Amino acid sequence: MVTITDQKEEKIVKLSMIELILLSFNTIAARCWARLGLVKDEYGEMRQDLKEARIGIDTLDAILKALNGNIEDEIYRELEGIVSNLKLNYVNQYNKSKGEKT
Repeated sequence: MVTITDQKEEKIVKLSMIELILLSFNTIAARCWARLGLVKDEYGEMRQDLKEARIGIDTLDAILKALNGNIEDEIYRELEGIVSNLKLNYVNQYNKSKGEKT
């Protein structure tokens, strides 16, 4: 007899490395938006932490470079757009934070 738990575990086991990396990419990207202070995090909190955001963005940039040539061009361009938008928003939030401190 196959239980729902068995079915869920079977699905997880069948994830390819690329699928797992893309899942992680999206999770990190969501956390970056939250740490930029632009959306609520998974706990429903608005909290800006630009240092954490920068670490996440740099990590996504490295993942993107590793995926180059290993995923479809359309998906790569989409991920590239996500990283670019995060970088632009990081600079904007960083500049705002510096303006508030002076």
